[in-house]
Formats: sequence, structure tokens, C-alpha cells
Amino acid sequence: MFSLSRYAGTVNRTYYAMFEAASAILSSRGLEFDSHRAVISRFGELFVKGGKIESKFGRYLARGFELREDADYAIDARAEIPAQTAEAELQNAREFVKMAQDFLGGSEP
Repeated sequence: MFSLSRYAGTVNRTYYAMFEAASAILSSRGLEFDSHRAVISRFGELFVKGGKIESKFGRYLARGFELREDADYAIDARAEIPAQTAEAELQNAREFVKMAQDFLGGSEP
């Protein structure tokens, strides 16, 4: 999407990559949630504030959610996602997914 200059689509997909990774981390502890906000909140409470995951990943997930909402639902200037923002989100998502893979690979049952 990014290479096609579809920046709103890029932030949508990067958010969902992080969301699914966060959901997998929560699921590895037997936790399932029905809403995006619940996943973001519990991920932050249990893993970021709990010191198991660096705080930047909580920020990445929360920011990704905000940008995805703007890209998908805003009808004003917030709907316009600049290339620089989309590129930063792409990098954040790559880093987030790598963290999740490492975390899950080393997680206890």
C-alpha cells in the first residue's frame, strides 16, 4: 500500500498488524477481548506497565489506533495521512511485530 502511495490504507494495515500481534500476546496468557480499546488497554496494563514490554510499544499501538480511526472515518483534514506519517507507522509496525514474535517465542506456557 505504501509503495502505491495509499497512505491511509498503509496506516490501516500497520495498525491491524500491531493489533493482531498485541492480541496474540494477550491470547498467550488466555486473555481474549471483544474491542480494540480493550486490547489496547489490557496490553498496556499487563505488559507495558507490568514491565514485560517496552513502553514505546504501548505508544505505537495507541497511536496506530488513532491514526487508523482518522484514516478510516474522519471526513476532515485528519483523513489525509502524509507519506512521512505512513512511513513511520510502517516502521513502528515492523518493530512491534518483531517484538511480539520475540516475546511469544520466549514466553512461558
